[in-house]
Amino acid sequence: MKLGQKIRQLREEKGLSLNGLAEEASISKAYLSQLENDVSKQPSAEILLKIASALGITIADLLDQPVRVYAEDFEDEDIPNALREFIDERGEALDIQKEDVRMLMNIRYRGNQPKGIEEWEHILQTIRYVMKKG
Repeated sequence: MKLGQKIRQLREEKGLSLNGLAEEASISKAYLSQLENDVSKQPSAEILLKIASALGITIADLLDQPVRVYAEDFEDEDIPNALREFIDERGEALDIQKEDVRMLMNIRYRGNQPKGIEEWEHILQTIRYVMKKG
């Protein structure tokens, strides 16, 4: 999906008018319209940040480029070794985000956390499946 289409889709999902998003992002309505219609190409990082912030998302989300998460990103946090291994081994393939890791850190089954990579993956996939159905 082109950037302009993505901006329009996210704007409409948030229930914002063109003028509303332009005001929130502190950019002109005309420029935003040009971006949405792919007339203006390659906005600056500053403009992308303004639009993403106004939409309540990250630039990576806006560009459909997820940020790779590594276990070392959570050095100061008490993450079980099996979850660290899961993140490093399968994080990219499963598009694991920081929010996923924070959620998984709180998972307990019968009072215990999963003990292996396969268990972590099963839990993550199950949660994603249930969330999609919901």
